[in-house]
Amino acid sequence: MGSYHLSNLRTDEQLDAMLHEAGHWTVNGRDGQVLCSAASLRSALDRVAEYSASGVAVTAICRQPGNNIIVFAEQMERLRQIIAGRNAAHQVEAT
Repeated sequence: MGSYHLSNLRTDEQLDAMLHEAGHWTVNGRDGQVLCSAASLRSALDRVAEYSASGVAVTAICRQPGNNIIVFAEQMERLRQIIAGRNAAHQVEAT
């Protein structure tokens, strides 16, 4: 994790609770390069999926200003699995 402090990290449950909260998030590639901005964590995760599908390496999602929350690749994948599970459960309920 390099120079990041634990205060920059959140649990999967904490991030799940803030998926749709408005905020300024950046999707970052190698060497901290900002690939795009997003208005919510959920939108940032959707953009990560788009970048990954096109072969672009995403290293982190960061809430701005000041990178006060950082989501690394492993946690991004866990959050996407949480979202997929929730979507599947909603589809089953709808039928």
